[in-house]
Amino acid sequence: HVSAELEQVVEETEKDVLRLTNENNSADLEIQELTAKLDKVTAERDDAAAKLIEAHTSLLNTSNEKVAINDQVAELKKMETDYANSIAKMEATIQERDDEIMTLNKSIESSSAKIQSTEKALSELSAEKEEWTKKIE
Repeated sequence: HVSAELEQVVEETEKDVLRLTNENNSADLEIQELTAKLDKVTAERDDAAAKLIEAHTSLLNTSNEKVAINDQVAELKKMETDYANSIAKMEATIQERDDEIMTLNKSIESSSAKIQSTEKALSELSAEKEEWTKKIE
């Protein structure tokens, strides 16, 4: 009788071991499936993170390019202002030179008139000298 009970306990234990082995195998399969899903999700997350980094880098580059362009625009505006100032200075200098030239031209005209007047007076004196010379002779 004890032996029949022992055999039954052994059979039940073997069934339990078989059931537990099956459950363990099922759990292993589930763990493998979940690990595969986790690997896939991790890869997707890594890909999304790489894309985010790429987008961030692109935004930084765009921002840096805009800053560089704004710097160039500011430099061009400064150059334009400097150029306009240089042109204004040149125009003022040209106007000063024109004024000086006009003053010199007036002075030359006045000197020319004096020279002509002096030459005329000299000519008249020479003519008068000749008359006196003839009278003296």
